[in-house]
Amino acid sequence: MRDRRWHIGLLMALLALATPVAADVVLPPAIAASPRLKDLRKSMLAGANISDRGLQQLADAGEGLAAARYAKRLEARQDPAFLDDAAHYYSIAVYADRDFAIPRLIAILRGGKAEFTPARLRNIREVLDRESRRDPVAAAGLADLLLRGAPFDQDVPTARDLLMTAARGGDHKAAVRLAQSHFTGAPGLPPDPEAARPALELALESPDPGVQSIALTLLNQLSGGAPEIFPRQVGPVHPRPRPATLQGATP
Repeated sequence: MRDRRWHIGLLMALLALATPVAADVVLPPAIAASPRLKDLRKSMLAGANISDRGLQQLADAGEGLAAARYAKRLEARQDPAFLDDAAHYYSIAVYADRDFAIPRLIAILRGGKAEFTPARLRNIREVLDRESRRDPVAAAGLADLLLRGAPFDQDVPTARDLLMTAARGGDHKAAVRLAQSHFTGAPGLPPDPEAARPALELALESPDPGVQSIALTLLNQLSGGAPEIFPRQVGPVHPRPRPATLQGATP
């Protein structure tokens, strides 16, 4: 009997070790300290229809999903007067690792209809700088804005670095844009077609025949022409690290 109890105990211990432990959700401090906001967040996650005011309060407390939903509502009003607020709340969502908000944030910034205070624009830029270090979409989007010189000041060298980051992350169209920038040059930066070669070789890895065709055409204009194409060895995909806990909304 004693041996049987010992074996049962051992089996239960092994089962406990094999059972995956759910990761604790780290709430923003402002929400963790407020029972009302915690209940409001639970209602939102359960599918309740939260008012604009409720979403804004959660967003201002650092809740990324609420920020994205509130930004979407502001954008849906189709009034340019609300676009700066929409971009602001999309940036909170991006900061909170809701990367699906990146394209909408970039689209508003690229649209040219929103008017930002210097402080708000600076905060949005800081969020994009942070995100572009690990997300190709953010890197390519910020690069395009820096090449255009709006709404941020033009910065071609930084834009080229970001395009290379995006290209190495699998954005082959970013590789083509980088190559074209080297071919055409920029204010204070004369054309340097040979500098485009690394980007064009990355573009050759694209599954898009159109992107491959552009890359081959440009490579053939360089000395030595295009390299022989070999299949790319794809390594394991590692998840992106999650950001530190958001300490509240950006000003």
